[in-house]
Amino acid sequence: MPVLTLTFRIVRHVVKQGQRYGRLTVVREVQKTGADGRRYRAALCRCDCGKQVTPRISSLKSGDAQSCGCSRGQPAYEQKHCPVCGVLAMIRRDHRSCSRVCGYELARAARQAANPSYAVWHKRVQKARGPASDYACVDCGGRAADWSTVNPSSDDVQIRFQPRCRKCHRSYDGAIGQGNPRAILTDAKVRLLRARRAQGLTYRQLAAEFGISDVSAWAAANGRTWRHVA
Repeated sequence: MPVLTLTFRIVRHVVKQGQRYGRLTVVREVQKTGADGRRYRAALCRCDCGKQVTPRISSLKSGDAQSCGCSRGQPAYEQKHCPVCGVLAMIRRDHRSCSRVCGYELARAARQAANPSYAVWHKRVQKARGPASDYACVDCGGRAADWSTVNPSSDDVQIRFQPRCRKCHRSYDGAIGQGNPRAILTDAKVRLLRARRAQGLTYRQLAAEFGISDVSAWAAANGRTWRHVA
Protein backbone atom coordinates (compact mmCIF):
# COMPACT_ATOMS: atom_id res chain seq x y z
CA MET A 1 0.00 0.00 0.00
CA PRO A 2 1.56 3.31 -1.07
CA VAL A 3 2.31 5.84 1.64
CA LEU A 4 0.94 9.32 1.17
CA THR A 5 3.63 11.94 1.79
CA LEU A 6 2.65 15.51 2.55
CA THR A 7 5.10 18.39 2.10
CA PHE A 8 4.59 21.60 4.06
CA ARG A 9 6.28 24.88 3.17
CA ILE A 10 7.15 26.91 6.22
CA VAL A 11 6.79 30.63 5.53
CA ARG A 12 9.44 32.41 7.56
CA HIS A 13 8.48 36.01 6.84
CA VAL A 14 4.91 37.27 6.89
CA VAL A 15 3.92 40.85 6.12
CA LYS A 16 0.52 42.39 6.54
CA GLN A 17 -1.14 45.34 4.89
CA GLY A 18 -0.41 48.60 6.71
CA GLN A 19 2.80 47.44 8.39
CA ARG A 20 5.58 50.03 8.34
CA TYR A 21 9.27 49.39 7.78
CA GLY A 22 11.15 52.66 8.04
CA ARG A 23 9.50 55.00 5.51
CA LEU A 24 7.75 52.15 3.70
CA THR A 25 4.12 51.07 4.22
CA VAL A 26 3.10 47.61 2.99
CA VAL A 27 0.23 47.55 0.47
CA ARG A 28 0.18 43.84 -0.41
CA GLU A 29 2.43 40.86 -1.08
CA VAL A 30 3.42 40.18 -4.69
CA GLN A 31 5.48 37.62 -6.60
CA LYS A 32 8.55 38.79 -8.54
CA THR A 33 10.95 37.04 -10.89
CA GLY A 34 14.67 37.53 -10.51
CA ALA A 35 17.33 37.75 -13.19
CA ASP A 36 18.00 34.02 -12.82
CA GLY A 37 14.35 33.19 -13.56
CA ARG A 38 13.53 32.17 -10.01
CA ARG A 39 10.46 33.61 -8.34
CA TYR A 40 10.66 35.27 -4.95
CA ARG A 41 8.30 36.92 -2.50
CA ALA A 42 8.18 40.72 -2.49
CA ALA A 43 5.95 43.39 -1.06
CA LEU A 44 4.38 46.31 -2.86
CA CYS A 45 5.14 49.25 -0.59
CA ARG A 46 4.34 52.93 -0.67
CA CYS A 47 7.10 55.28 0.50
CA ASP A 48 6.35 58.42 2.51
CA CYS A 49 7.47 60.47 -0.50
CA GLY A 50 4.69 58.91 -2.63
CA LYS A 51 6.70 56.46 -4.75
CA GLN A 52 5.90 52.74 -4.90
CA VAL A 53 8.61 50.07 -4.69
CA THR A 54 8.63 46.27 -4.46
CA PRO A 55 11.53 45.14 -2.25
CA ARG A 56 12.07 41.58 -1.15
CA ILE A 57 10.19 40.67 2.01
CA SER A 58 13.42 39.36 3.51
CA SER A 59 14.98 42.80 2.92
CA LEU A 60 12.08 44.44 4.74
CA LYS A 61 12.42 42.11 7.71
CA SER A 62 16.20 42.49 7.93
CA GLY A 63 16.02 46.28 7.75
CA ASP A 64 17.95 46.59 4.49
CA ALA A 65 14.96 48.21 2.78
CA GLN A 66 13.89 51.34 4.63
CA SER A 67 12.75 53.65 1.81
CA CYS A 68 12.59 53.99 -1.95
CA GLY A 69 15.99 55.67 -1.80
CA CYS A 70 14.82 59.18 -0.92
CA SER A 71 16.21 58.93 2.62
CA ARG A 72 19.74 58.75 1.22
CA GLY A 73 19.49 62.29 -0.14
CA GLN A 74 20.38 63.36 -3.65
CA PRO A 75 22.45 60.93 -5.72
CA ALA A 76 26.13 61.74 -6.07
CA TYR A 77 25.88 61.80 -9.88
CA GLU A 78 23.46 63.51 -12.23
CA GLN A 79 23.08 63.46 -15.99
CA LYS A 80 24.05 66.78 -17.56
CA HIS A 81 25.99 68.28 -20.45
CA CYS A 82 29.68 68.99 -19.97
CA PRO A 83 30.29 72.75 -20.48
CA VAL A 84 33.57 72.04 -22.30
CA CYS A 85 32.91 69.22 -24.75
CA GLY A 86 29.09 69.23 -24.65
CA VAL A 87 28.82 65.48 -24.03
CA LEU A 88 25.78 64.29 -22.06
CA ALA A 89 27.30 62.25 -19.23
CA MET A 90 26.84 61.24 -15.60
CA ILE A 91 28.78 63.93 -13.71
CA ARG A 92 29.29 64.27 -9.98
CA ARG A 93 27.19 67.03 -8.47
CA ASP A 94 30.25 68.75 -7.02
CA HIS A 95 32.05 68.61 -10.41
CA ARG A 96 31.38 70.68 -13.51
CA SER A 97 33.14 68.67 -16.20
CA CYS A 98 32.91 65.10 -17.44
CA SER A 99 36.64 64.31 -17.24
CA ARG A 100 39.95 65.55 -15.88
CA VAL A 101 40.94 66.94 -19.29
CA CYS A 102 37.79 69.06 -19.47
CA GLY A 103 38.40 70.12 -15.87
CA TYR A 104 41.83 71.44 -16.84
CA GLU A 105 40.23 73.42 -19.66
CA LEU A 106 37.73 74.97 -17.22
CA ALA A 107 40.52 75.88 -14.78
CA ARG A 108 42.59 77.43 -17.58
CA ALA A 109 39.62 79.48 -18.78
CA ALA A 110 38.97 80.66 -15.21
CA ARG A 111 42.60 81.76 -14.78
CA GLN A 112 42.50 83.73 -18.04
CA ALA A 113 39.06 85.28 -17.48
CA ALA A 114 38.74 89.06 -17.59
CA ASN A 115 36.93 89.03 -14.22
CA PRO A 116 38.50 86.13 -12.28
CA SER A 117 36.90 84.68 -9.20
CA TYR A 118 38.00 85.16 -5.60
CA ALA A 119 39.87 81.84 -5.59
CA VAL A 120 41.71 82.67 -8.83
CA TRP A 121 42.87 86.02 -7.43
CA HIS A 122 44.30 84.33 -4.35
CA LYS A 123 46.10 81.77 -6.50
CA ARG A 124 47.61 84.64 -8.46
CA VAL A 125 48.92 86.42 -5.39
CA GLN A 126 50.23 83.15 -3.96
CA LYS A 127 52.14 82.52 -7.18
CA ALA A 128 53.45 86.09 -7.48
CA ARG A 129 54.29 86.87 -3.84
CA GLY A 130 54.37 83.51 -2.10
CA PRO A 131 52.45 82.54 1.06
CA ALA A 132 51.27 85.32 3.38
CA SER A 133 53.04 83.63 6.31
CA ASP A 134 56.36 84.82 4.84
CA TYR A 135 55.40 88.42 5.63
CA ALA A 136 54.61 90.50 8.71
CA CYS A 137 51.08 91.74 9.38
CA VAL A 138 50.73 95.33 8.14
CA ASP A 139 48.61 96.24 11.21
CA CYS A 140 50.17 94.58 14.26
CA GLY A 141 53.56 93.51 12.93
CA GLY A 142 53.05 89.87 13.87
CA ARG A 143 53.25 86.93 11.54
CA ALA A 144 50.67 87.17 8.75
CA ALA A 145 48.32 84.33 7.90
CA ASP A 146 46.14 85.57 5.03
CA TRP A 147 46.26 87.81 2.00
CA SER A 148 43.73 90.58 2.69
CA THR A 149 42.00 92.34 -0.21
CA VAL A 150 42.45 96.10 0.18
CA ASN A 151 41.93 97.42 -3.38
CA PRO A 152 39.54 95.16 -5.32
CA SER A 153 39.53 97.50 -8.33
CA SER A 154 43.26 97.01 -9.01
CA ASP A 155 44.60 94.25 -11.25
CA ASP A 156 48.06 94.47 -9.66
CA VAL A 157 48.51 91.87 -6.92
CA GLN A 158 51.04 94.17 -5.23
CA ILE A 159 48.34 96.81 -4.77
CA ARG A 160 45.28 94.58 -4.43
CA PHE A 161 46.47 92.53 -1.43
CA GLN A 162 48.18 93.11 1.91
CA PRO A 163 49.42 90.47 4.39
CA ARG A 164 47.51 90.33 7.68
CA CYS A 165 47.24 88.00 10.65
CA ARG A 166 43.94 86.24 11.20
CA LYS A 167 42.74 88.62 13.93
CA CYS A 168 43.61 91.80 12.03
CA HIS A 169 42.11 90.33 8.87
CA ARG A 170 38.79 89.77 10.60
CA SER A 171 38.89 93.23 12.13
CA TYR A 172 39.74 94.85 8.78
CA ASP A 173 36.88 93.05 7.02
CA GLY A 174 34.45 94.09 9.76
CA ALA A 175 33.87 90.62 11.16
CA ILE A 176 34.50 91.70 14.77
CA GLY A 177 33.54 94.72 16.83
CA GLN A 178 31.03 97.25 15.64
CA GLY A 179 31.81 96.30 12.04
CA ASN A 180 29.82 93.12 12.57
CA PRO A 181 26.27 93.79 11.34
CA ARG A 182 24.85 91.62 14.15
CA ALA A 183 26.70 93.48 16.92
CA ILE A 184 24.47 95.22 19.47
CA LEU A 185 27.27 97.12 21.20
CA THR A 186 29.62 99.70 19.74
CA ASP A 187 33.07 100.82 20.82
CA ALA A 188 31.56 103.82 22.62
CA LYS A 189 28.94 101.67 24.37
CA VAL A 190 31.60 99.22 25.52
CA ARG A 191 33.62 102.04 27.10
CA LEU A 192 30.48 103.32 28.81
CA LEU A 193 29.59 99.80 29.98
CA ARG A 194 33.01 99.34 31.57
CA ALA A 195 32.77 102.73 33.23
CA ARG A 196 29.34 101.87 34.63
CA ARG A 197 30.71 98.57 35.91
CA ALA A 198 33.50 100.46 37.68
CA GLN A 199 30.77 102.55 39.37
CA GLY A 200 29.38 99.39 40.95
CA LEU A 201 26.53 98.30 38.69
CA THR A 202 25.83 94.56 38.53
CA TYR A 203 26.00 92.57 35.33
CA ARG A 204 22.24 92.14 35.36
CA GLN A 205 21.77 95.90 35.58
CA LEU A 206 24.24 96.42 32.75
CA ALA A 207 22.42 93.84 30.64
CA ALA A 208 19.08 95.61 31.15
CA GLU A 209 20.61 99.00 30.35
CA PHE A 210 22.39 97.98 27.13
CA GLY A 211 19.90 95.37 25.88
CA ILE A 212 22.23 92.35 26.08
CA SER A 213 22.47 89.24 28.23
CA ASP A 214 24.24 89.27 31.58
CA VAL A 215 26.83 86.84 30.19
CA SER A 216 27.60 89.23 27.31
CA ALA A 217 27.82 92.11 29.79
CA TRP A 218 30.29 90.16 31.92
CA ALA A 219 32.42 89.25 28.88
CA ALA A 220 32.53 92.82 27.55
CA ALA A 221 33.26 94.33 30.97
CA ASN A 222 36.12 91.92 31.66
CA GLY A 223 37.73 92.11 28.24
CA ARG A 224 36.80 88.60 27.15
CA THR A 225 35.13 90.24 24.15
CA TRP A 226 35.80 93.63 22.54
CA ARG A 227 39.47 93.31 23.44
CA HIS A 228 40.44 95.88 20.82
CA VAL A 229 38.57 98.59 22.75
CA ALA A 230 40.94 100.38 25.12
